[in-house]
Amino acid sequence: MTDAAAPPARSIVLLMIVAMAFFAVQDTMVKLISESVSIWQLYLARAVVVLGLLTATMGFFRPMSGLKLVNPGWAALRSVLMGAAFLSFYLAMPFLTLSQAAAAFFTGPLFITLFGAVVNGERVGPRRIVAIVLGFAGVLVIVAPWGERVEPMMLLPVGAAMSYAMAVVITRSRCVEDSAVALSTVQNVIFAQIALIGLVLTDTMQPDAETVAGYPFLFAPWTRAEPLVWVMIAGTAVTHIVGAIALTHAYQRADASRLAPLEYSYLALVPIFDFLVWNTVPTISVAVGMVLIALAGGFVSWREGQPVRPRPQTHGEEPL
Repeated sequence: MTDAAAPPARSIVLLMIVAMAFFAVQDTMVKLISESVSIWQLYLARAVVVLGLLTATMGFFRPMSGLKLVNPGWAALRSVLMGAAFLSFYLAMPFLTLSQAAAAFFTGPLFITLFGAVVNGERVGPRRIVAIVLGFAGVLVIVAPWGERVEPMMLLPVGAAMSYAMAVVITRSRCVEDSAVALSTVQNVIFAQIALIGLVLTDTMQPDAETVAGYPFLFAPWTRAEPLVWVMIAGTAVTHIVGAIALTHAYQRADASRLAPLEYSYLALVPIFDFLVWNTVPTISVAVGMVLIALAGGFVSWREGQPVRPRPQTHGEEPL
């Protein structure tokens, strides 16, 4: 019997696509911002703006989400993992192109599927495996590790992918009853705390000028940024809110391993921003990778909209 309260599969797919589109815009702005302020300044300023916007719009979100937080401990752990994921991913930004960082990060759906099966006991059928492998093949075509020396900084977005994947699995298994807005609020409180720790450590360490010049996004002190930078930070706050809430809603309503391949839609957008903002022309390998990724996401979207076919039972077998 179908649960009448369950949201349609297509609406979940739409939530995922919206989330990935907003995250792609957010990360493009973060890469631009990384040339002007430290990651700690960005983290703190964005968290403050996000928390301010959430507070100002609580009345709008209240009837939709209930603003409830049932599992604060798990919500905090999820937020720490998300914070570590964003931190690792953003630290790679000054050293890699947006496409390179995104491609390395999108080993994430493989970790989501693995952790979902191990932690939550989610069943991973052959079709989902094929879709994930197809999407990952697109990632490999874009990164082309066989063509040139792999940058050590590529390990940062891979580590981010693992942290993010565990946060997603926790969202599905331990935070289903918590509202997306409440989870986003906890997450940004944690982000602000991480930023404050980073700023204090940077001030305490007082790195020399050469170190700051080599890694300004990590070691630069709080600076007086241009107005445009503050506007972009506010923009990342808005995109973060929309993307995080849409993503949380989606993962609370479907198995993580089913939704994971849809995250590849993000990677299809990134080369476009690389071209528009940094005039980096996509190569043939990038175009092929985008096609593979789109096929993987489209296949999952189509499968999610199909009715489940009854499985024939053998003698003595209990129905699932």
